[in-house]
Parts: sequence; C-alpha cells; structure tokens
Amino acid sequence: MKIDDNFFFKGAPIVIVVMGNDKVSASLAAENMAFMAEANGLGVLFSGFFTMSLKMSGKIRKIIGISKKLKPVTTLVIGYPAVKYRRTSHRNSPVVIKA
Repeated sequence: MKIDDNFFFKGAPIVIVVMGNDKVSASLAAENMAFMAEANGLGVLFSGFFTMSLKMSGKIRKIIGISKKLKPVTTLVIGYPAVKYRRTSHRNSPVVIKA
C-alpha cells in the first residue's frame, strides 16, 4: 500500500471534520451536510478511518490545529464523483408554490 498525499482523502477538494461534545447532535449535523452536498451533485464519504486517526494521534491533531478539548465525531470527504451510476433513482424537479 502506498501512503502519499492522497492516502486519506483520495484527492477530494473538501474535507470537513465535524466535532462536538454531543455525539448525537454532531452526527445529525454531519448527516444534514451530507444530504445537502448530495442534493447538489457532490459525492460524500464518511471517513471513520481518519476520525479514529484524529482521536488516537496527537501529532495529526497538532498538524491540523485541533485542540485536545475538541472531540472529532466524523469526517466528511466531499468532491465530485468520478463515476455516474446508471441506476440511480430519478428525481423530479421540486414544485415550489409561493404563498
């Protein structure tokens, strides 16, 4: 296995580390971020491997500037998918009615 600059994130342009004291609230916030990204045509990967690395390695936390007080809950790796699937569910355009 080759460990290079793309090892954790596979060249994705955006990585969001979601942190919080309340695991449930942070997880729900991450899921909402994923829904919004996917609704806008982006691909999302929940990287549990990187989250565990942050929890276990003070060196990684120091490199990216995360204090010991903050608790990483999950990591979202976001980018445009390299492939398009043929059998995704069809989505109609939303009908918006102004009141």
